[in-house]
Amino acid sequence: MKTVPCGYILYLSILALACVVLASCKNEIAEINAMTDVRQLPVQTSYNAEYTYSEKGKIRNKLFAGQLDQYLGENGYLEVSNGLTFVFLDSLEREEARLTSLKGIYYEKEKRMVVTDSVELKNAVGEKLETQELTFLQDSGKIFTDKFVTIYTKDAVFRGHGLESNDSFTKYRILKPSGEYNVQDNDTLKP
Repeated sequence: MKTVPCGYILYLSILALACVVLASCKNEIAEINAMTDVRQLPVQTSYNAEYTYSEKGKIRNKLFAGQLDQYLGENGYLEVSNGLTFVFLDSLEREEARLTSLKGIYYEKEKRMVVTDSVELKNAVGEKLETQELTFLQDSGKIFTDKFVTIYTKDAVFRGHGLESNDSFTKYRILKPSGEYNVQDNDTLKP
């Protein structure tokens, strides 16, 4: 049986320990660099901000944000936290619909806004949509989601998965309705 000198075992143990320490230092340094990388920090932060969007001299939308962070780059975006309210206005600058949520991101290049967390959309006649995520395409005025939705009207409550709507929330449809609905005798259904 061959014996290994005690010094050799000690040398191998110290070498193994040094490799573990050096490997863990690399991870910590990488994490620190990622957290302090200025390219990942907002270039501007606004609190209790109000922004107005106009088109051809007419105010089309207003945004109220608890906190708004602006990020630059090829795919620049605005990130809203601490609550937001987005107001849709008609051509006479009257409120058509109001969107609220706790968080949102606006992708500038795509002109697309995604809002999440306690999302509500109300129209001028009092109908209300509740969901957890909603996307608004600014160019087309289209609003949609594939998440579960609940719509409250004056006479009924509708539920389902997925929704498509115009930006005034006056023309909408649930893509996969669920639940039971009462139909009045004088209502006619078309196939």
